[in-house]
Amino acid sequence: MRDWPLDMQATAYRGMVFAQTQEENVLMGVASIKGINGLILSKESDRERLGVAGYINALAGRVVTATVSYVGKANYKEAEQYIRDFRLWTSSAADGLTVEISAVNGRFTLDFLQTFSSPVFVNAFLRELEENGIVYDLQDVNALELPNIQLPWTE
Repeated sequence: MRDWPLDMQATAYRGMVFAQTQEENVLMGVASIKGINGLILSKESDRERLGVAGYINALAGRVVTATVSYVGKANYKEAEQYIRDFRLWTSSAADGLTVEISAVNGRFTLDFLQTFSSPVFVNAFLRELEENGIVYDLQDVNALELPNIQLPWTE
């Protein structure tokens, strides 16, 4: 797809987004999360729950590399002129990358959420934009820092 004209790439991408948002896929995803949460909550101690959660996270880390989420175009009519961007932040994919895409006021907003500090994917994306003559505005970069907290085990 990389060598296709930009309009063909956009059409193909919209088709992929449509395929991902079918009701059946959404319901399967919800059922899967429900099953995972049920498995974790079925354990009797925090140690067991964290063990299962760690195992699930390790498994997901081997199969989930990136998630692309297109929120869609906001339709705020005359109010759109006052909206600079439209963001939906979520957690990043397990040991990977999530790209949240939304559109409002004739502009797309993309948020790259990742569990690692390297800018390699963002920089590659920005190079693609530049190579295709697409002007962009890099608004902000935020690094999330979390304290290293040890939870006491309760049994």
